[in-house]
Amino acid sequence: MEPSEDPLPKWGVTHGWRRVPILSGLQELDPAPRRFLLFIVFNVVSWQCIIGPPLVLFARKIDMPPSWVGFLISFTPLSMLLVVITGLLVTRFGPKRVMFITWTLRNLVACLVFAMPWAMARWGTAAGGYVLMGATFGFCLMRAVGAGGWFPWLHEVVPETQRGAYFSSEAAIAQMLGVIVAIFQAWVLRGDPGPDRFIAIYAAGIAAGFFSTYWMYRVPGGRGAAEPVTIRSDMASYRRTIGDRVFVRFVVVASLCFSTTSWLGAASVLYLRDALGISSRVIMIITALGSLCIMLTIRHWARFAERNGSAQAMHLSLAGHAAASAAFLLLWPGAAWSVWLVAPLMVVASVFGAAFWMTTHRAMLGLVHATDRVGYSNLWTVGTSLMLGLTPIAAGFVIDHGGLWGFRICFLAASIGGLCCAWLCLRVAEGTTRPVPARHRAPLFLRPAAMLGRGVRITIGLDESNR
Repeated sequence: MEPSEDPLPKWGVTHGWRRVPILSGLQELDPAPRRFLLFIVFNVVSWQCIIGPPLVLFARKIDMPPSWVGFLISFTPLSMLLVVITGLLVTRFGPKRVMFITWTLRNLVACLVFAMPWAMARWGTAAGGYVLMGATFGFCLMRAVGAGGWFPWLHEVVPETQRGAYFSSEAAIAQMLGVIVAIFQAWVLRGDPGPDRFIAIYAAGIAAGFFSTYWMYRVPGGRGAAEPVTIRSDMASYRRTIGDRVFVRFVVVASLCFSTTSWLGAASVLYLRDALGISSRVIMIITALGSLCIMLTIRHWARFAERNGSAQAMHLSLAGHAAASAAFLLLWPGAAWSVWLVAPLMVVASVFGAAFWMTTHRAMLGLVHATDRVGYSNLWTVGTSLMLGLTPIAAGFVIDHGGLWGFRICFLAASIGGLCCAWLCLRVAEGTTRPVPARHRAPLFLRPAAMLGRGVRITIGLDESNR
């Protein structure tokens, strides 16, 4: 039985408070989407503690090679390929039941990490690395089995008119929690932390994961199909999805875009730690600062996408991320300016990357047909996860064999690839592209600067879409 009361009522707030990030978006949502956001609160805490930046720092602390770290990062997206064979489960039993069971199991499997001290004491540091990889892989595997229900459930409970507000609110909440969690992690990792402190962060994530399953159960909807579901009907849904050329083109381009952002994501934390010599505590403080800035700016990008379309929002945000990636080439080990540039560049890349992630998922849901939502969401998950999984593996090998030049190759791939994909976004998002107003057009030789300038104006809320 679902509770009749709404745990997040629409509060009576003044007009001024409605412009505050998070509150302004929550006021636009119905009760069901706001319950889904409450489940996400604990889910984000669990994610940041188990699969977030501390995982990379933990792996390097026990001397795991960069190529292995690349594989560790790839577990999360590559395991999502399982949604191809779990779509029938989601359709038959419903997203809610499948996700509840698998989310509980993933928290139980993650408890394997508590065996690390015993394994390291008995067989050495390498054994601890195997345990960490096993716990992470098991966590990702259980999550992947149920994750096929995420977007179908979301598509059901979030009305089309509220998707911009929902995704911006989700991003803002995630980043607000990211600030809190990163500050907590920075405090835990102060000084020269040992494996026991990283395991303590892992334990906090597991506890938050169990709380998230409780709130997941309170979200309405997510029931299974009323009529019998067969493999034939499931395959028919996939055939109709693959036959939608507009959606397939969008998935291909979006997957390439996510690959370009992943080149920077896979290399940046390793570069800060290994090349620039920045401590784990400072890295987590920079992460917290990035989350704070995303929280304050993400609603501006949602309003821009609602007014001008997802295509232009994807185009401008990815171009901004590519520019930030190129600027990472200026961070030379030992150079005085690197200390001052590293935090601003990490923050700028995080802000543009989050804006691109939010607007791309908004565009994706707008292309999904309700009758085949499982087939559409699974095709999307497979395409994007494949690129998000293979890219960190490639980045790890490039860094392992190329050293400093390996990092620079990653930054070049993120910048050059990002600019090319930003151009492609205008051709595939929403099937058509809305024309750019004359006042925003610029001569060809000034266009990159004009694009970056408008992206900055949108981010800080000075674009007319935010008025």
